[in-house]
Amino acid sequence: MDETWWLAQLKALEPKGQRLETLNSMYTAINKSAPSKQIVLRVLAAPELYECAEIGGAAEADAAAPKDGVVSVALELLDRCMYLMVPETDVEQLPQLLNRGLTHTNPAVRSRVLSLLNRELERQVRSGQVHQLPNNELLFLVLDELKQAETEASAVAIKILSIVLVQRLNDAGVQAKLVELLQQNEIVRCRAYELAVNLAKTSASSLGSVEFMLDAALSELDNDDVLLQASVMEILVPLAEQNHGLSYMERRQVFDVISNRVQRLEENPLDALLVPSIMKFFGKIAAVQPQKIIVGYSHMLICLFEQLQSEDETILPTALDTLPNLAGTPQGKMLLHLNFQPAMERTLMKYGAYTKKLSAPIKVRLLNSLDVIYAMETPPTKEIDNVLKGWYECFAGGLQANHIMDLVNTPFPDLQLAALALLKTLCKYRWGVAALRNTGGAVEFLLSRQKDLHKDVKFLKWEILELLSVSPEFSPTETVRFTAYVNEGPYHIQADLNIATEPQGGA
Repeated sequence: MDETWWLAQLKALEPKGQRLETLNSMYTAINKSAPSKQIVLRVLAAPELYECAEIGGAAEADAAAPKDGVVSVALELLDRCMYLMVPETDVEQLPQLLNRGLTHTNPAVRSRVLSLLNRELERQVRSGQVHQLPNNELLFLVLDELKQAETEASAVAIKILSIVLVQRLNDAGVQAKLVELLQQNEIVRCRAYELAVNLAKTSASSLGSVEFMLDAALSELDNDDVLLQASVMEILVPLAEQNHGLSYMERRQVFDVISNRVQRLEENPLDALLVPSIMKFFGKIAAVQPQKIIVGYSHMLICLFEQLQSEDETILPTALDTLPNLAGTPQGKMLLHLNFQPAMERTLMKYGAYTKKLSAPIKVRLLNSLDVIYAMETPPTKEIDNVLKGWYECFAGGLQANHIMDLVNTPFPDLQLAALALLKTLCKYRWGVAALRNTGGAVEFLLSRQKDLHKDVKFLKWEILELLSVSPEFSPTETVRFTAYVNEGPYHIQADLNIATEPQGGA
């Protein structure tokens, strides 16, 4: 379409009568062949287009058209125009180009603009060259999104700011904007804390620039709002991934402050509501700093092991998720073995009992927890292999897989999948293969071609047999059967053999 046609369409958007038809024509045309840069800029500058995208005013735009239809097509057209223009626009012109979208009353419009901006920034990051912003105008527009009541675009805004804010972090105007965020409601403050942690992770220098925000986050731990405290603890966890972040947390005695809440529960019984969040916090820190937590805060682990013995299904999910964080790394496994071996053995014995008595969702959680504990990214040392074998024997009551196969044979696909996933992980160890081999009916189940099984269950069975087919634990005859099954594929259907027999007796 030529320039005259596009100008006519923009003119047709002015009356509030046939906007849907006009928008559809424009959207079809722009997808057939992209117009010139000048035309796209004219479209993006048209106030009527943004009016069509307004949730409140769209119904009046075309009485014969559904309100959502006008808004939807206007969104798609805006999205397409910005997609064409953002990569082609000089960084100095981006604020002018995106201003209307970033200040729009419809959160869906702001979300689309931010998503496109984020995509472009991620492309620049991959290329190794993030363009320098000439001023704060675009930053302020994105920072203002964090103050919006809607949550639709806040996560994307934080991603954008985590990339570009480093350039101007010490600017007085930017610092004033960040202080302003800390004066808002708790939802906005938590967004600001998440942004601060993202920035602080990048370097010690950036941490120093947002230290006042991190200090504000820590002050929330004295708040009476348990949910707010739990949210802040969750936000702070990634700070420990870098040594300079861990050093900051140690200087501020974060671990001591939080762990003392558990030690002094008698003084403030309401803190008991925080215990699951505190366990999660220490568990996630231990995933990246196992020595710090397992050795330095033994009373936290004692509390965790007490929770795992409790049989209380309100606190077990978080506890079951926390233990694999502690035992997820080779270092974590060895530290638990050296410092808490009796507690680990009691816990795994309890896990064995739990497979028979708890609700199905908790059993799935338990199996997923064990799967992480036994998983290894690299072949284990002999020492770790022995530790894991000992832990498994505590869980199973010996070297067999009866508990797991009992769960595999339930009619619940989620439970079957979790049990088979754990079995697959165990079969990467010789002792795990031996446990399966020692379990009556296990090999027969794996080799069966039951038609009524979920397709993911069939695929996991096939993956396990693929491991067994190269294991030295089985005889040549068994290995041939495993290999045949693997070669047939996970979804092979055996042909039914109908053998006709002639009736006996003479004619």
